[in-house]
Amino acid sequence: MHIELSGDVVKEIAQKYGNVQKGTGGMVRGALIETGARKILNQGISQGINQGISQNQRETALRLLERGKQTIVEIAEDTGLSVKDVEQLAGL
Repeated sequence: MHIELSGDVVKEIAQKYGNVQKGTGGMVRGALIETGARKILNQGISQGINQGISQNQRETALRLLERGKQTIVEIAEDTGLSVKDVEQLAGL
């Protein structure tokens, strides 16, 4: 299962983790909570970075398509997108 988390959700999870860690005192070992919370936080950060890159690639591809001076394959090569992604952006 792949779950996408926005930056706000990741921040909220991190805040709740901090509150849980404070509230449990010495009853729960930090490593058990930290492992799950850090994993979710790192996934959210990674997804946010990937979405940003992907969005920039798509915007660049759309600008290149609008200019009409390059082929689909050239745009895919220049943006790092797949030919299929560029074709979808072009409405093909």
